[in-house]
Amino acid sequence: REAARARHRRAPLCPASALLPRVAAPSRRSSGFAMGKVGALRKKYGKPKKSGGAKESKEEKEERASSPQIELLDDVCECTPAFKRALVELFARFDVDGDKLLSEAELKAFSRAANEDEREFAEEEMIEIKDFFDWKEGPSGAGLTLRGWMQMYMTQTQAREEETWEDLHRLGYNGQLKLRPAPSTKAEGELRAKLEELLALGEAGELKEFVDAFVAPDVDQEDREAFLETLSGKGAEEDTVADDVGQLQGLLAELRCCLTGDGVFKVEGDQEEGPATFHFRSPAPGMHHIDREVVFLKEEGRWCAEG
Repeated sequence: REAARARHRRAPLCPASALLPRVAAPSRRSSGFAMGKVGALRKKYGKPKKSGGAKESKEEKEERASSPQIELLDDVCECTPAFKRALVELFARFDVDGDKLLSEAELKAFSRAANEDEREFAEEEMIEIKDFFDWKEGPSGAGLTLRGWMQMYMTQTQAREEETWEDLHRLGYNGQLKLRPAPSTKAEGELRAKLEELLALGEAGELKEFVDAFVAPDVDQEDREAFLETLSGKGAEEDTVADDVGQLQGLLAELRCCLTGDGVFKVEGDQEEGPATFHFRSPAPGMHHIDREVVFLKEEGRWCAEG
């Protein structure tokens, strides 16, 4: 087995079985700021929906399709200098502990980032990586070397170059293998000012003013009062007051994510005219594996949350 592994590592090409299709791993998501009566408001923290993670927008797909692409491999199927520089940068990006090896955890983090639906390498694929590409023991454990990382991408590019370009685009490169400016993941302009206002009102306990600033103009008075009672805990049973207070704090924590960009992995839409959708990891303790989605609208000239 060791002799066979050594032969594969010396060879410039690897067999088709090493081309590593990535298997989907489940991810979860819950969506939207709920509005309306108390029962509907509590659905906000109900069972989350399943999600495939952040997807490319139409604009991003059009940009990728229209961007001129340079060669990735030369005439003898070796990495071009530009491709090699990109692979070295990506290797360093995912080598979180800096040990010059990509561990199983680091490779799975790469797979989630490179795939549109956040798929991870399956166990059998990890075995193939270890068998066919340069895998070594290091001071902090075993991992894929830079040489093995390049072998893996050379193999994929020779067989399915379009998939390599998809990976590169999702990881921030354009068709000339230049890093694109990172898109903003926090609120800007008037929307930012609105979120700052909401946080100030909520943290000061001015809940009536908070509700008026938060909800859309067409929300009726009955629903506004129900929302206010829920956030304040008024009229609730003693054992549910803590839940209502927790809901207010959870709401403020999510607004803070949108304001600062903390945990936000994608912002879609128009932050000038709306709607603008923020996708982020739940800030609730122990809930970071849950994806949240919040939509802000501009109604009658002012920003508000979608009900």
